[in-house]
Amino acid sequence: MPVLACADPQAVAAFLTAGLGFTLAGWWRDEAGAPSFGVARLGDATLALRRAEGPPAAPNGAEGPTAWAACIYVEDARDFATLAAANGVTIRRGPEDTPYACREVEVASPEGHVLCFAQDLDPGPRGPGL
Repeated sequence: MPVLACADPQAVAAFLTAGLGFTLAGWWRDEAGAPSFGVARLGDATLALRRAEGPPAAPNGAEGPTAWAACIYVEDARDFATLAAANGVTIRRGPEDTPYACREVEVASPEGHVLCFAQDLDPGPRGPGL
């Protein structure tokens, strides 16, 4: 499960739930009662949100600002993009068909985590995009 380091995990959780249709499974809390680790789900996909101690590193690591923090497969990328946009989420890219038979939509969390939501256009035994 991808783990997103967040300065404000509750804000990222609100973005995932209100903007993208995730459900929040729950929080683990620190000694003061503040959320420190949470789990959000969309279908069979799970993302974890971890409160960063100190300033978080670049959300997508060494790969830079366009690298994905996670790629999550959805039934229909166009419908997903329509839902996200209707909920006020800015679509960074897509829906766009790729040479590897996926239709992809990219969004970014309020903290800059780039998330890809992809639809497998040619399902096969080896898995999406293969």
